[in-house]
Amino acid sequence: MRFDDREVHSLVQSYERATENNRQPYYDVEDLETIVNYYYDTGSFEQMSSAIEFAILLHPHSLIFKIKEIQLDLATKNFTRAQAKLQQIEGLSDHHVELLIARATLFMHQGKTEKALELLDSALERAEDEEEILQQIIDAHLTQGAYAHAAESILRLCKLDASLDDGTIYQLALCFDFMHEYERAIDCFDQFIEREPYNGLLWYQKAAFSMRLNNEEKALEYFNWAITADDSFHAAHFEIGRIHERNDRLIEAMNSYKQSVSEEIPSGYIYFRIGMIEQELGSLKQALTAFNKAIEVEPELEDVYLERANVLCELDRHDEAVQDYKKVWAFGNYGAEDVIDYVEALVELDLLDDAIQILYDGCGQFEDNAQLRLILTGYLFATASYQEARVIMNECLVLEPTSIDLFHQYFPAFGKIPEITGILAEIQSAHNA
Repeated sequence: MRFDDREVHSLVQSYERATENNRQPYYDVEDLETIVNYYYDTGSFEQMSSAIEFAILLHPHSLIFKIKEIQLDLATKNFTRAQAKLQQIEGLSDHHVELLIARATLFMHQGKTEKALELLDSALERAEDEEEILQQIIDAHLTQGAYAHAAESILRLCKLDASLDDGTIYQLALCFDFMHEYERAIDCFDQFIEREPYNGLLWYQKAAFSMRLNNEEKALEYFNWAITADDSFHAAHFEIGRIHERNDRLIEAMNSYKQSVSEEIPSGYIYFRIGMIEQELGSLKQALTAFNKAIEVEPELEDVYLERANVLCELDRHDEAVQDYKKVWAFGNYGAEDVIDYVEALVELDLLDDAIQILYDGCGQFEDNAQLRLILTGYLFATASYQEARVIMNECLVLEPTSIDLFHQYFPAFGKIPEITGILAEIQSAHNA
């Protein structure tokens, strides 16, 4: 644009006042192109359509507004109409930069990425402003998974930009990550940091690649530089917390996690990690508070229900724990030890039939687990379901030959009941035969 932002707004306001009052003042092609571009850049496509219509009325032979119509069709995903209009002006000015970009955009939509890239490269050679075209080239390379080519285009774009855009930094980091060029990435971000030493995202990415190289000490240093540059860099606080937690520095980890909480981008997982640390420190009520918050923020977070159930059991709130275990079972993401915990909560509530059903489910889920079958055998004996107990104990002996001895360790009280000890002796004898 030939105007700065203030002048653009002034021009657009003048145009809008004129059209609202049904006046048709004269604007030259460059002014009208600026107005149309303003609506395009701000996503005001209805106003863009009206401005193009007005521009064509004033300048019916100007090719640029025919191209702007095609840009509008592409922006509103009317690809069929865009293609028809492109065919209508075929050959009129095949070297017009914006026309080349429009054709490339259509080819991208049709999955013809190679053809799109050829046109974009041609447009780049002719363009006065390379940045928009470079971004489209980058997007095309990323779509193809051509990360090396994308990285080179991004680096070229970075040389043009006075300041580094966050989106560009993320795209470059993505390319280096997929190419596994971690040391090159660190060298590259070092150069950018020389340009912008107070850019927290650059320090963050440098730290992330240090983590890829298993250098936690350096990563921690760089993450700290990221929050020095921007104390509200929540992701950096979170990564610092992860490093501290992995190294059993639980208080430091919890403090970092708390600093990583963002009201703008709430994350249940952060509260989940805080809850896990509180639980490990023995602060059950604080752990429960954190788990409750995690579920409030992110109710689909499966792992938190299991951990909250465990805490509720430790607090003797077994009825609430059972409700969480039911959710865990609905998700289907649990282990053999979780089956035992669930059963213990049900037994505390005298729900033996429910406990036996959960044990049957667990035995079906974990077919090689003898422990679950031993516990199930005990509860079947407790409910006088002797025949079922025989069947399960025989399965136990197939998995673990010492199951009878283990059973007596699990349920010593049954050793005083002759009927049960007789059944167990009979099973053992048949097994040894």
